[in-house]
Amino acid sequence: MLNIGIVGAGNRGIRCYGIHIMKEKKDIARIVAISDPDEKRLAVAKQVLHLDNDDIFTDTRKMLDKKDLNAVIITSPDYTHRDIAIAAFERGLDVLCEKPLALTVDDCDEILKAQEKSGKILCVGFVLRYNNFYRKMYEIVNVEKKIGKLIVAGGFDSVSTGSQYFFHGWWRLRKNSGGLLVQKATHSVDILNWIIGSKATRVYGEGGLAVFGGKEPDDKVCSSCSKRFNCPEALLEKNIAWDYGEASITMEVEDKCVFAKEIDVYDHEILTINYENNVKAFFVESQFTHDYKREFWFIGDKGRLYGIDPYIVASQDNKKPYMEIVYRHTREKEIIPVTLAPGGHGGGDPGLIDDFLNGCITRKNVLADGIAGRESIAICAGGEKSIETGKIIWLR
Repeated sequence: MLNIGIVGAGNRGIRCYGIHIMKEKKDIARIVAISDPDEKRLAVAKQVLHLDNDDIFTDTRKMLDKKDLNAVIITSPDYTHRDIAIAAFERGLDVLCEKPLALTVDDCDEILKAQEKSGKILCVGFVLRYNNFYRKMYEIVNVEKKIGKLIVAGGFDSVSTGSQYFFHGWWRLRKNSGGLLVQKATHSVDILNWIIGSKATRVYGEGGLAVFGGKEPDDKVCSSCSKRFNCPEALLEKNIAWDYGEASITMEVEDKCVFAKEIDVYDHEILTINYENNVKAFFVESQFTHDYKREFWFIGDKGRLYGIDPYIVASQDNKKPYMEIVYRHTREKEIIPVTLAPGGHGGGDPGLIDDFLNGCITRKNVLADGIAGRESIAICAGGEKSIETGKIIWLR
């Protein structure tokens, strides 16, 4: 039986990992501890996950010292990942770390060094690799080879909820999130890396702040703003309720003005990426689109693969994932059917957990490993630096 501790008593820590393992994986694993500096969250986690007082911690390092702990799942804010992961490896624990693995390549490398020294498992929360939609893309390009030799690839992240997700709270500062390429785009960039099957050599980026940021005071908040009922970006409800069945919690979220001076993360970015195998790729991210979706293109010498994975789109559009191949010489179109597995992220959440737990038991490497986490950050952090400096960033 694997004894697992969770760092972070937020919705992802409690619901995605805690409740799923408690209900669906109770034959091989159990949650024996959780840490969070917020005692209100801890009280809910204690009730929902059936923990004792000795199993909840406000100090993560004390939790990591808990006797008989085998593995830890890190769901705390991005800027905490490096120190917690290293501390876990120093204590001989297997680690599942939410994306991004860390905010910089140097920090990723420090984590990988600690992992290598410990000999333990490191899994990164790249849930899309476990989603049937993206697995089918991988098979078409790399197993079935339907589009021939891959030459060009691309991805586009449309984020309709950029204001709500990122610009009201701590993510809006690069020191906390590394920028939204690091925080958000790392998922899609990992899919490019995985399917292209090579490491990036250089990245060049352009972008900036076009919609968010501005001249408003840093301490201005929506709840006391005279314009809040006429501002489309205003967060009118600060209290977010999460119902876990046995217990519920209402948390107050940050409602800082999205037009504040201090905002230094970009709201749109365009990257060009070169790989060791000579594939060239582009990536675009926008935080102010009307829809929420991911699109990918993979172009070979025999055809073009296109896929769209929508979350929120215009009311008249089909909201199901769609994938097609158009063959170069015949111009025939083949629509590829895909059935998503149950669970969050199109089955990606339970797939990730299954892979991690299996790795802990069998000691086999996981699909979304630490190297994948590092290579995604190399591109994303490099892209942030390129936008800032206007220079090409060489990655190796």
